[in-house]
Amino acid sequence: MLPWLLAAALIVVSVHVGRQLQRDSPEVFLGAAPLVGQNFRDGWDWRFGWGLVGAGVVAALVVWCIWTRRWSNWSISAVVTVTAFAAGAFAAFLALTDGRDGLLYGAEHETEYLANLDIIPGAREFIRSFVTDIDRYSVHVRGHPPGFLLILDGFDAIGLVGVWPVVALSLAGTMLLPVAVLTAIGIVADDTWVRRVAPLLAFSPYALWMMTSADAVFTACGAWAVTTCLLALRSSGRTAVAWGVLSGLLLGALLFMTYGGATFAFVLVVPTAVAWRRRRAGVVPAVAGVVAATFAVTVVFLVLGFWWLDGARETQRQYWAGTAQFRPLGYFMIANLAVALIAIGPIGFGGLVEFWRHRKPPPAVWPLVVGAALALLASHLSQYTRAEVERIWLLFYPWLMVAAGVPSLTRRPQVLAALVAVQAGSAIVLQAALVSKW
Repeated sequence: MLPWLLAAALIVVSVHVGRQLQRDSPEVFLGAAPLVGQNFRDGWDWRFGWGLVGAGVVAALVVWCIWTRRWSNWSISAVVTVTAFAAGAFAAFLALTDGRDGLLYGAEHETEYLANLDIIPGAREFIRSFVTDIDRYSVHVRGHPPGFLLILDGFDAIGLVGVWPVVALSLAGTMLLPVAVLTAIGIVADDTWVRRVAPLLAFSPYALWMMTSADAVFTACGAWAVTTCLLALRSSGRTAVAWGVLSGLLLGALLFMTYGGATFAFVLVVPTAVAWRRRRAGVVPAVAGVVAATFAVTVVFLVLGFWWLDGARETQRQYWAGTAQFRPLGYFMIANLAVALIAIGPIGFGGLVEFWRHRKPPPAVWPLVVGAALALLASHLSQYTRAEVERIWLLFYPWLMVAAGVPSLTRRPQVLAALVAVQAGSAIVLQAALVSKW
């Protein structure tokens, strides 16, 4: 009971203090404290949209399949496939609560990436001059490395023009994310853990920010970096090197799309350290492949004129010259954690509590959960993340949800069905009340 009281107190305090902070200092740009609303003065707006009904129908179908034990009779490949489509449909329907604008706002707004395509020079010149000319670009470009805008520029070059390709990328990321996480669980644990976690990955509140931000792409990229790293650690020889290289390429791509990729590395490091301690044959070739490929990506950007550390320092300077200077550290040390609790939902938090209680002997998935927790904590302490972590920490939330597969919480099908219903209901209610910035 104590963890739940502490979590409730954390959220209540962050809401109360945040609302007062917003009234006294409008430049903190919250509006839905501790979350960020589209309207910075009042981001809450209870409304009905048919997208809410669609999201409810998708969730209800999966809940019915779990309740009637069909879920437990399907093959793992079928469970993973259904989860991927359910995650995409649920997130898309949530966004469609506000109609077409709800789906496109996070891609076509003037602060986002797409608005910069008309002003960037050629790709090579863009990379070379990115740090020195960073003031030319919108706030989202200034807050990230140049990687994602390069992807959109490539799309534009081959005729995939406009906002819909960006939305398609977010949808692809939303669907590929649970596939990667469930594959990773299957590598380190058994199929029953996959079945228990799968529906919770599809219907958690953080789905609100998947279809509406580029971070869905970052999150999926990072997840597949973890999965391929685990495959490398479970292999040997050339196979381990090959999987390691693929993992390193994905991690390198993540690093040049978001600076959060640096702390996300904990999700790879913890399982690697465990494999090293257990003297697995694939550790050395896997690590060699990951490091070599990540280094290669970094060198390519360096040769083209962009040094990651220079970009990070400039982004930090831009950040502290902007909104961050009005956001007090003391409040956001509390509020960020409250946002994380809201994003993973009541069942996500309950899973973490049960995971901790039953840590001896530790479940096979513990390196993934601990790695995500360390990554989130490192990001939190970095002070790059005063607010907006409902989106920025999407990298970590799915790995924290892995804890919800603990048998004491989700062993019985009817209980799992009820928990999925609660989790999906939390997401739907939050979407009905919040007009998010993204």
